[in-house]
Amino acid sequence: RILSMSAVRKIERGLCEEKMELKLTEINKDIVNRPYASIIQWAEQRLKLVGSKTFPMIALMPISLIAPDMPYQDRKIRSNINVLVLSPSGSAKTSLTEAFGEITYSPLSFNDITKAKFIEKIAGRTDISFYCGDIYTVFRDPKLMKILEGILGEEKKISSENMRIEINQDINAIFLGAGLPSSLTTYASMGMLRRLTPVVMFHSKEEKDDINLHVTKGMFNTNPKVVHSIQIKEFYQKIYNIQKGNDDEFEAVEGYIVDEKFKDKIYEKHKELSSPFKNEQYLVTELQSGFRYMCNHAMLNIFNRKIEDKGFARRIVIEEEDFEIAKNLMEMEMRMKFFIYTSNRAVKTSTNVLQLYNSILNNNEMDITYKNIARIFLEEAIGKRIKAQ
Repeated sequence: RILSMSAVRKIERGLCEEKMELKLTEINKDIVNRPYASIIQWAEQRLKLVGSKTFPMIALMPISLIAPDMPYQDRKIRSNINVLVLSPSGSAKTSLTEAFGEITYSPLSFNDITKAKFIEKIAGRTDISFYCGDIYTVFRDPKLMKILEGILGEEKKISSENMRIEINQDINAIFLGAGLPSSLTTYASMGMLRRLTPVVMFHSKEEKDDINLHVTKGMFNTNPKVVHSIQIKEFYQKIYNIQKGNDDEFEAVEGYIVDEKFKDKIYEKHKELSSPFKNEQYLVTELQSGFRYMCNHAMLNIFNRKIEDKGFARRIVIEEEDFEIAKNLMEMEMRMKFFIYTSNRAVKTSTNVLQLYNSILNNNEMDITYKNIARIFLEEAIGKRIKAQ
């Protein structure tokens, strides 16, 4: 299908506030039928051994911006998903956040915010996808930190009471940040990992060779069979139009129908994953993540799910596939957090940090990601003790 240049520009700029007519028959069929797998495959084709490690989470982020919040007794639990990717220099962090900006709704780079007045950037906008290829620029700026806290909070509000700028507005936003793993100690100490889903990524020598080979083979070649970012953007845009009441084919989904068996299964999986954590840690946020992943995966499959209208609200029916994806993502999140917390605690309580450091570095059976996480905490602790001598 040939798009007009104005339509292409709207898609590329992410101006989802404007209505853009899209018929379901005009959307790529593979994406419609298999959205989750198609988006991850696109990301992996674009960023070898990066897309497959990060987009299982990121693919759900744009949908989480417009999905109905989850009812809990007399209030709502936010549907929004926020992710923090930590990986070494040269591992395509900037390319990753830019790829996200290509396909999500109303993208706005945190790096740009430092160059212009924040008020002008968000004036009149309520659905925003923030991203930042260098999270350190946010953490070193108190004003940007206050903005981020407002984005990540349940209240979905940025208020002048919290910031020294003239702004007081509701904001519905998601955030994708990227940074160096060497700053893990800062993220952990700030409690930021409780508000974000951390994805820590390292590559072995063999994986780096695979990445280089993939880049080499892709140079000077154009593959017409590869899904284009604009096609993915169109798919997300169609769902945006539906949820905002701007679609002529479908009506907005307002809630969820969740069988009790799926609630029980999420609880049991969370209970299993919680057992290694310290007893004093509350993991309610991570339990809510399981339900959040499940609902957003269903919404991503809005064209493949049953939607019931009981006369007062159109609700999407959660299926087994939604639970399976949610279970896997909750496990990814909780295992990563567990190893970060465990490494931090082990280093702080160790009486012989150097011995612990050597034992971990010489452990050839340990996963490369977990080994590098532990190394980061250990090297900082060793540096502090050397300075103290």
